[in-house]
Amino acid sequence: MSTVFDPAALGLRAASTSVNTPSDTLTQGDFLTLLITQLKNQDPLSPLDNEAFVAQLAQFSTVSGITSTNDKLDSLAQLTASNVRTGALQWIGRSVEGTDGSGGTVASVSIGDDSSLTLTLDTGATLAAGTVKRMS
Repeated sequence: MSTVFDPAALGLRAASTSVNTPSDTLTQGDFLTLLITQLKNQDPLSPLDNEAFVAQLAQFSTVSGITSTNDKLDSLAQLTASNVRTGALQWIGRSVEGTDGSGGTVASVSIGDDSSLTLTLDTGATLAAGTVKRMS
């Protein structure tokens, strides 16, 4: 038998003195409140399965961990983009030579949506930073 958790059916809502707008997501506090309410209101002659509670807690912990990991990855992506912008300045005024033999002095640098660098040389030619074989 599967158990369906419906916070609205149990009359659960966030405890607050301000007006709450409905949300499609449950927080960890909402989940624990729901779990405690369910435990308080279960039939003592037919208690809910302990394995189901453990599985639900494990699933919620997994989702919380994934959310935390995503937040940290977003922060890392922002830091990387910042480092790319800072690193782009170091190319200006340098003499470079590409793997295709083209070369010149870097006049400007463009940063792509994927954080790739494109160097514009004083000759008007462009060169991807990843194809530079020599820089001075």
